[in-house]
Amino acid sequence: MRISLKSKPVIAPYRSTHNLRVIIQWAEEHGIDTASILSSEGLEKADFDNPDRLITFEQQFEISQKLFDLISCPALGLRIGERINIGQLGKWIMAINSCATTLDAFKMAFELADLLSFPFQFILDVQDDIAKFSFIDLIDLGRSSRFRYEMHMVGGYNICCEIMRERVQLIEIRFAYSKPEYAEEYKPIFNCPILFDAEETQIRFDSSYLTRPLPCANTLTKKIYEKDCRQTLEQLIMLTTTTELAKSALQFKDKELLTRSQLARCLNMSDQTLKRRLAAEGVSYKSLVKDIRQKKACDLLQSTELTMEEIANKVGYRDVANFYRAFKSWTGLTPRSCRGKNEKR
Repeated sequence: MRISLKSKPVIAPYRSTHNLRVIIQWAEEHGIDTASILSSEGLEKADFDNPDRLITFEQQFEISQKLFDLISCPALGLRIGERINIGQLGKWIMAINSCATTLDAFKMAFELADLLSFPFQFILDVQDDIAKFSFIDLIDLGRSSRFRYEMHMVGGYNICCEIMRERVQLIEIRFAYSKPEYAEEYKPIFNCPILFDAEETQIRFDSSYLTRPLPCANTLTKKIYEKDCRQTLEQLIMLTTTTELAKSALQFKDKELLTRSQLARCLNMSDQTLKRRLAAEGVSYKSLVKDIRQKKACDLLQSTELTMEEIANKVGYRDVANFYRAFKSWTGLTPRSCRGKNEKR
């Protein structure tokens, strides 16, 4: 068997509130005032009781980041992941759950991934008896990287077991980060060999699982939920501006920013069409690149211990002096003073 599937290498600007609800519930159970955090991002608790409420990826990311910083639980990602189940993921998971086989479910999940706006690209690569499901960062996840990987890996594994109605036996799991102090807590969750400091985060399992029929397979149910999901995706496309699509496509981790012509190809339009649409929205490719570089530089200065040379390189400057001048023009501060200001808080 030889199969290769990939989800889109961009983050959808809008998403449902499903995953964020689980984190908010955990925070409230541990005495954290979530109302003020939601308010800081223009939201309120009632928004999470509305099944049609959409939030931006930035809102979701910032809220979960703030809650992560406030909750004193090193293994928070594992605990949140353990709470994720079919009942919390709405029509997206219902469309997947009613597919004929596990492989059909993977294909459906990849096609509809924009409904949940993951910060990863997913890749399923199958060679003979081994299936490899990989997670590739689409943005720099900063200090919450391990938390997000744990949450999505554990939650995703639980969902798969729930859909298949059996505990899926994994061959191996690889994590692209160092072994945490609580690594022993991974074992009862995954029940397989676990490797840390790997080149990429990846789940390996027997490819025979992909051809298995799913217990809840139902052609009519699948058609109903798939139609509903695709209508929602069409609505999201109508809501999304060219500026938002461009920002999403430009936010790759550890890669040089796309040129304007490369960005246009990524968005399936000509260079001139992209230029015209951005201009109609009052922005330019150059201003988008500046904003993304500025935000990424500030995030790296405040949430990592990377050297100035490393940060300069990550935001597209090979010369540190040029990075210093650009940062000063953006913020009125030097990179070092920005980092020092954050350390004094």
